[in-house]
Amino acid sequence: MAEREIKYRGLKTFQIFNGETNSVWIYGFYLKRGTYGDPGPQAHIFVYENGYEGYRVEAETIGQFTGLLDKDGQEIYEDDIVTFDDGKIGVVEFSNGGFVVRYGKRNTVRSLYGIKTWNMKILGNRFENPGLLITSNTTKKKSDPNVHIIEPITYERSE
Repeated sequence: MAEREIKYRGLKTFQIFNGETNSVWIYGFYLKRGTYGDPGPQAHIFVYENGYEGYRVEAETIGQFTGLLDKDGQEIYEDDIVTFDDGKIGVVEFSNGGFVVRYGKRNTVRSLYGIKTWNMKILGNRFENPGLLITSNTTKKKSDPNVHIIEPITYERSE
């Protein structure tokens, strides 16, 4: 049996000295654990660097690696916003035991593995780039090629 890489990413946000916040993606394996003083188990991503180091991340940002790469060689994760050669834009989700892309007016859902030949390209993700997803009641500025309109998509993570 071939070994596949199972890993996750999560967003760690912290304050820097002047009071501003900074965020960084942590890549590794996911574990929910409690530490002294925590109100309960917290989401952590563990990374191996001369021993395992755990980083507490924002639970809602945790996404699993799909095992696929986009056409530029970037790893595709849950919650990534992707585009295809035909101009469609969608969001990668985990649904009914597999990875899917949800896109279009009717919230079409297609298996990610069934459309891997569509030359996907990652545009961003729904946490750092929510502006890439614009609902249909918003008008597109014709002069702005970076704004893409897709019909409303609901983002409810099933647990």
